[in-house]
Amino acid sequence: MSEQKFAYDVSSPKSIENHAKKLENKSFREALDGLVIREKGNKGGLGQLLEKSHFGYEINSNAEPDFEEAGVELKTTPYIYRSKNRPVAKERLVLNIIDYMTLPHEKFENSSFWKKNQTLLLIFYLHQAKDVIPNRLDYQITHAQLFQFPEKDLKIIKADWEKIVEKVRQGKAHELSEGDTNYLGACTKGANKYSHRPQPYSDEYAMQRAFSLKTSYMTTVLNHYILPGKKTYHESILEENDLGEDTLESFILKKFNRFSGMSVDTIMSEVGEEVESKPKHFTARVASKMLNLDDRLEKTEEFRKANIKVKNITVSKKGKVKESMSFPAFKYKELIKEEWDSSTLREMFLNTRFLFVVFRYNEHNELFFEKALFWNIPHNDLEIEVREVWDETINRIKDGECRNLPTASENPVAHVRPHAQNKQDTYETPQGDHVVKKSFWLNNKYIEQQIGL
Repeated sequence: MSEQKFAYDVSSPKSIENHAKKLENKSFREALDGLVIREKGNKGGLGQLLEKSHFGYEINSNAEPDFEEAGVELKTTPYIYRSKNRPVAKERLVLNIIDYMTLPHEKFENSSFWKKNQTLLLIFYLHQAKDVIPNRLDYQITHAQLFQFPEKDLKIIKADWEKIVEKVRQGKAHELSEGDTNYLGACTKGANKYSHRPQPYSDEYAMQRAFSLKTSYMTTVLNHYILPGKKTYHESILEENDLGEDTLESFILKKFNRFSGMSVDTIMSEVGEEVESKPKHFTARVASKMLNLDDRLEKTEEFRKANIKVKNITVSKKGKVKESMSFPAFKYKELIKEEWDSSTLREMFLNTRFLFVVFRYNEHNELFFEKALFWNIPHNDLEIEVREVWDETINRIKDGECRNLPTASENPVAHVRPHAQNKQDTYETPQGDHVVKKSFWLNNKYIEQQIGL
């Protein structure tokens, strides 16, 4: 390789970016210029291969940014196209490993996280199915661009970082979950599920974790800052300086709480909305108008970035939640191939934040807004109770008992029941039968406990 290939100013972010842009519209095979061919069997990450071949520096695990003089960290990350030709990030962006022993003594402004990730050089490539492109070296690199966190995102990321730090200070590093936070997560990062580290305020070892930007956040980065002509702007809850001293959660809850105790009719009158009828999803409309939005909450910029799912809960005048809470239907033949630690259900609970918006009927059958609260499933409820239901479901499917899956009376937290349009809406079982689609549900009595009834 010629020295000219590495001709860029290592102290200049712009020079580094310009050098990275030479990779655009090339496959990894072309970009690596024979490096992998000469080192057959190299299973390193695609980003690591680029570091050596295109930028000319050896792979390392330094605490400093990859380009230390310029303060630039290189990250290579894939995206895919989903339905309606919609580009989305394929996965979270993993940043630096969390050192539980030193983290509690850091301040954000001089933290290892901030030193390493203030300025990111994002190299995006298009990931495609194996039947389209069998070899990963033939994936196309499409964009290379410097990225710094927008100011209003940075406030939320800092609050996320502080929440992770506080959990470590409480001796609960083993209970960290990506559902704890909004944009910045603490994802598991190790050779396998047995990769554990000591933590300073507990004798219990914790899974090795790294700071990461959530998949939902990276999808927004991709669409708003990287892909030309693909901007999909949504309503925003925040203006640039709205948060002040608030976190995203406290800001949203303040907006809701000013309506506590009001009837939905009074709320809609206050926000200037006429109520001619109350369709099935009327409470979702009320929740949006309380935050002065025209569209559903989940379509806002902040909710999309944080992967916050809204669940509107209605409580009867007797103080009971009538409906259990459903999740997407599973396919019998695919479910039994999963392992708990990487299962779709566990990943969904770990990576999703929920906003419960609670309405209640009074003795006159009038519907009132009671409260809103953020929720993610407690560690033991997930790892003990939900797992028990998941394991039992797997066993019964394998035994040909798809019509007899765990019910709400068998577990205090979750159960399985039909989730289909009609009796003809089915999935094939491992035994070749066609059984109505089903999904996991949270028990209505469990939801009552979680919202404090």
